[in-house]
Formats: sequence, C-alpha cells, structure tokens
Amino acid sequence: MELLSKLGIDWSLLVAQMVNFGVLVGLLTFLVYKPLLNVLDARREKIRKSMEDVKLIERQKKDMEVLREAELRKIDQECGAFMEKTKQQAEKMRQEILATAKKESEQLLERGRQQLESERGRVFADVQQVLTTVIMKMTQKIIEREFSKDDQDRILASLSQELPKHLR
Repeated sequence: MELLSKLGIDWSLLVAQMVNFGVLVGLLTFLVYKPLLNVLDARREKIRKSMEDVKLIERQKKDMEVLREAELRKIDQECGAFMEKTKQQAEKMRQEILATAKKESEQLLERGRQQLESERGRVFADVQQVLTTVIMKMTQKIIEREFSKDDQDRILASLSQELPKHLR
C-alpha cells in the first residue's frame, strides 16, 4: 500500500471510485445497455421478419404472375375457340342462306318455265284455232267453186280431223 501512496494514489479513494464505477456500469448496463440491446434485437428481428415477408411476397408475386399468365393463356384459348365457333356458325349460316336463295331461285325459274310453257301452249292453241278456222274457210271457198256438195262435205270432215294433228 505504501507503493500506492508514493505514487499518489489513495487506496480508499480508489476503492470508492471502483465501487462508483461498478455501480455506474451496473446502472448503465441495466438502464441503457440492456434496453438498447433489446431495442437492437427487436429491430434486427423486425428487419429479419420484414426480409422474410419480402421474400414471401416476392414468391407470391411470382406465383400470381404464373397464375395470371395461365389465366391469360386460358382466356386466349377460350377467345380463339369462341372466334372459331363464331366463324363456323357464320359460315354455316352463309351456306344455309346461299342454299335457300339457290332453292328459291330454282323454284322461281321453274315457275317461270311452267308459266312460259303454259303460255306457249295457250298461244299455240290460239294460233292453231285461228289458223284452222282460216284454212277451213279458205278450203270451203275453194271447194265450193271446184267440187260438188258431197265432195265438199267429205273433204271438210277429213281436214277437220287431220289439220290439228299436222299443226302440232
């Protein structure tokens, strides 16, 4: 102890300072250092949890992107199928309309032909009737001049029967 006194160190003061330093270190440890370590640990844990959450969110984002792409492909396929189905229905309707129009035009053409044929037959019958009448009158006048009454009746009867057959 004497050595300490020669150096100018008071042993009791040194012990008191050491006790004060120990109390100060103890108080700082309990009041500042441990709460600060707890805050730092909590912050570190919060950052770690946030990083895990970020990774989880990124994984979910990737999964959602994959799902979105799959849904878009599915919708694309459905739209393509719908468009193809619509095209097929439109083509089918076009074919039906064309078939109906063709059928109607054929029916109209056939009706026209039938009307033309009946009109032609009627006109031919009218012409035949007029021609027969004219020929009969002309023949009658010629026969009256040239033949007797019996010859005239026989020729007229023969012409009446034969003439319509030759005009057809």
